[in-house]
Amino acid sequence: MVVQYFLQYHFFYTDSIDISFVLKFYICPMWKKACLSFFIVILALSSCQTGEDPIPAPDADQGKSYFFMVENKYREYNVREIRYSAVDISDTLVYQLREEVHQSFVNSQGEESRIIHRLTRDNDTQPWVLDSVWTARIEKDRAVSIENNISIVKMVFPSQAERVWDGNIFNTKEADQFKILNFGVLTNIAVNNDLETTSTMTIEQENDEDGITFRNIRREIYADSIGLISKLYNVVKICSRQECLGEEKIESGRFYRETIYAHGFINE
Repeated sequence: MVVQYFLQYHFFYTDSIDISFVLKFYICPMWKKACLSFFIVILALSSCQTGEDPIPAPDADQGKSYFFMVENKYREYNVREIRYSAVDISDTLVYQLREEVHQSFVNSQGEESRIIHRLTRDNDTQPWVLDSVWTARIEKDRAVSIENNISIVKMVFPSQAERVWDGNIFNTKEADQFKILNFGVLTNIAVNNDLETTSTMTIEQENDEDGITFRNIRREIYADSIGLISKLYNVVKICSRQECLGEEKIESGRFYRETIYAHGFINE
């Protein structure tokens, strides 16, 4: 009767019923076992979490197939390069570049590296000529390329968007923060006289300019099971003298763009 009176009173004369008060002072003393069971059920239900399942951690090797260094792999690029030596004085080069992945060797640190032959030619009517030899390796959670005797950390693993690292950690240059802009993006690329759909990763090495005195834009795009497919290097000093201020005339620096047009395996 007491409980009935309490509920009727609060139902008609108040906006809400304090259930905890009812349980504590009316119901629980009368039915202790039932009350205890009720609280256990409430606690069990409150401990259940709703929402989406937690996102699993990425595979530690995710991204390694984008830094594709399988022996006998080759990649061919169209290259456009402009070298600026003074205002209105520049040298434009248009040529083709071929990379060949050759045998591996163990370096002085006991790490396995690949030899990369870089060959060039003016156009497809001429034979390839060896230009330089680079090396590259994957060590644990990063990919390192030695270019003209300078070690650069090209990417890190597991690869995923927004990851950042110091690309110059293995050389004496100033720290240079690289960043993965996107990962696993389906992209159509024109290669081998056809369109090929592949998964790509874009790495931003730098994106800085003031529009008055300098421009520093560097970006590379890699494709799964192919390797590097596009490279942009646009590092220039803009003339800021009175006679050319605001005209964005380039005083010195280099513009370089390479785009893949063929890939495959040697002797296939």
